[in-house]
Amino acid sequence: MYEEYGEVIKNASLQNYNTYRILTYTKYLIKPFNINDLKELVNKLNIDKVKYYVLGKGSNVILPDESFDGVIISLENINKVEINNNLVYAEAGVILNKLVIDTINNNLQGLENLANIPGTLGGALKGNAGANGSEIYDYLKDVMVLRNNEILTINKEDIEYSYRHTMFKNNNDIIIGCHLQLNEGNKEELLEKVRENKEKRKNSQPLNLPNAGSVFKNPLNNSAGKLIDELGLKGFNINDAYISNIHANFIVNKGNCKSKDIKELIAYIKDKVYNKYKINLELEQVIIEWE
Repeated sequence: MYEEYGEVIKNASLQNYNTYRILTYTKYLIKPFNINDLKELVNKLNIDKVKYYVLGKGSNVILPDESFDGVIISLENINKVEINNNLVYAEAGVILNKLVIDTINNNLQGLENLANIPGTLGGALKGNAGANGSEIYDYLKDVMVLRNNEILTINKEDIEYSYRHTMFKNNNDIIIGCHLQLNEGNKEELLEKVRENKEKRKNSQPLNLPNAGSVFKNPLNNSAGKLIDELGLKGFNINDAYISNIHANFIVNKGNCKSKDIKELIAYIKDKVYNKYKINLELEQVIIEWE
């Protein structure tokens, strides 16, 4: 039915499309071959009144337990990277860490602190991903989106964004790429910075178990992980969803945890923190509900 627009997988598992490794399914998983195919596919789905959702690697999302009676669109084939002096064009499906290493190999400075963040560029742009004091919007020039069957370029100054948030979380734009303006740097120095950050990450985060990164945003002048840790909640679990013993702002899947387990654990943490500190923790991860 949709084979002319990309690779089509029927009754596809989404377990490898979310980093919690929640086992859920979709009626169709479609991987468009290029941006034009994506545009035509979305137009066709809208005409046919078929539900769809664009999903990257699911590194910051909580998928539902229920199957999706529609089309999940993966942009993994839309992954071109072009580097022209200090200007980088990259498409949404490229793995963020690959983009970081590509820029470093071209002696470009700016993205090195984002190395080893799981997920795609599209997801990073949607949520203003960051680490080690840097955010991807620090070096952003513009974002290309698919909106109402048109490809638009939106300049950075016209994008509403803040700490771990952008306007793209609240609208129907499909992010398809961006331009980044980076600075000249030294490849070996940048790679050393990546190695340092990787070691720090290995020692402070539960990389050995499925998780979706930081669960909550840090409150102003405070740390979500510190607040949760001070309540003695490390190791607390609901079925196979556990608060990490390594970092309290991480929930890990120790087996076959369900979406409902993670959401119940999130509600439990929020309640405990509010009762003790009168701080209402704000979720950084995105809870997806199929429409």
